[in-house]
Amino acid sequence: MTAGLKQYKLIALAAAALALMALSAAGSWQWQVNSYERQISEIRGEYAEAARKAEARARSEEQRRQTAIEGIRRDAQEKIAAVAADAAAADDAASRLRARVAELSRRPASCASAAGGGEAADPARDLLAVMLGRLDAAAGGVAEFADRSRAAGLTCQVSYEAVKGN
Repeated sequence: MTAGLKQYKLIALAAAALALMALSAAGSWQWQVNSYERQISEIRGEYAEAARKAEARARSEEQRRQTAIEGIRRDAQEKIAAVAADAAAADDAASRLRARVAELSRRPASCASAAGGGEAADPARDLLAVMLGRLDAAAGGVAEFADRSRAAGLTCQVSYEAVKGN
């Protein structure tokens, strides 16, 4: 009976050792799970903080760009208003010049040699006055277009540089 008892004791000890090993493996497994959960929680917290910081930086940059663009827009409007005022002043001066040319073209020639040939000189003076008026009007339109285009181009360039961050 002692041999059978020894055999049962050996089986009981083996079963107890296996149970201890299983409990140890389960405890180790649970410890690793807790450790990984803690690491994942820390990583999620770090990620959330990094996301908040990135969002704050993005909002700050957006605000900086918007402020810069608004200032540039105001400057552009002022420049366009100045160009329009200059164009109006130039148009007024051109109108006075055309009126003066028309007045002078209606006068008889004061040259002694032109006293007899006044009839042929009148159409030439009239043509000169008309051509001068047309050229002046065209030049005024081109100048106004060029001034507005320059102001728009400079505004575009400054806006790009402000948004780019230079």
